[in-house]
Amino acid sequence: MKASSELHEFNSEIMGHTVEVSVVLPPNFEQISDSLPLLINLHGGGGDRSFLLRSMDIWESLWKEEELPPLVMISFSSGPGSWYRGNWEKFVVDELPNWAAKKFNTRTDREGSLLTGVSMGGYGSLKIGFKYPERFKAIAPMEPAIEPSIHREEGNKRNTWYRMEAMEEMAWGSPFDENAWLEDNPATIVSKNADLIRNSGLDIYLEVGDKDYINLHDGAEYMHRILWDNDIRHEYHLVRWADHVGLSMENRTKEAHRFLAASLAGGLDEPTDLILNSEEKKYLDWVNGGMQRGEPDPSDGESLMHKDPKRAPTVHRGVWDPLKETAKNDPEMERAYAKLPPTK
Repeated sequence: MKASSELHEFNSEIMGHTVEVSVVLPPNFEQISDSLPLLINLHGGGGDRSFLLRSMDIWESLWKEEELPPLVMISFSSGPGSWYRGNWEKFVVDELPNWAAKKFNTRTDREGSLLTGVSMGGYGSLKIGFKYPERFKAIAPMEPAIEPSIHREEGNKRNTWYRMEAMEEMAWGSPFDENAWLEDNPATIVSKNADLIRNSGLDIYLEVGDKDYINLHDGAEYMHRILWDNDIRHEYHLVRWADHVGLSMENRTKEAHRFLAASLAGGLDEPTDLILNSEEKKYLDWVNGGMQRGEPDPSDGESLMHKDPKRAPTVHRGVWDPLKETAKNDPEMERAYAKLPPTK
């Protein structure tokens, strides 16, 4: 059985008007009794709810290959230049999930809530995800429309030429309210909200093409560095040869959704605490002493650090743990990511 799609409208109390919604249901949805995770997909600038339905072939493929668990996808029409400003945040965080739960029996808990989006929608998923990290299990912004700054840089034409005054004033007021813009700027939010984001355990996926026509790779790279410097774990992809919303989007979308699926499953941590077998014990004894004494390699050169991918991380730790112990008093070892020196 194939996935199915539906179009709905409902009166939003938060927005004060009717909101058009699109829904994608997984194969065999009618036969599923359990509450399913909810994935909210935010459309890009100039788009609407139909954005979700144009990718049905992608969703079908992911479910057919069992790369995505059964879940319900939802998008909605926010307007061509909403930037998911103001009440749209509350709509995404509260009203839409509650409506979906009543309509499609979807989960409303954090562990079953996901958020993604492209371009303006990528911006929205970053902004909302970082403001409410306790609300979502994972976010996967794709080519987000963000600038490389925690301030509003007016002189940097490379990263600001695409600004449309009328569209910005629709979102942040006329005359333009710079403080409101900064409150919504994802980089600024991270700089102010780093501890909450880090401690929430929010799984973050960030990607962009390195030939993005709007130069959004600059903003994504800057976001990657802010997350790194604030020791916030994340996955980052700078996709070679990829432009903005081009042919590469099919594979990129699949990759982002594989990440979301992995997050729902609890992550893909490598096992590092397996019980060593006799062969591995002999190998570690040799590495940590016998090799220096000139004894022959008991693995006959196979290097058990690489022989079995499942067991390799445990053996690898056994090899390097004695040396790593010498760095235990370095406070930097407490971080996930080091504070790196400047490149110039």
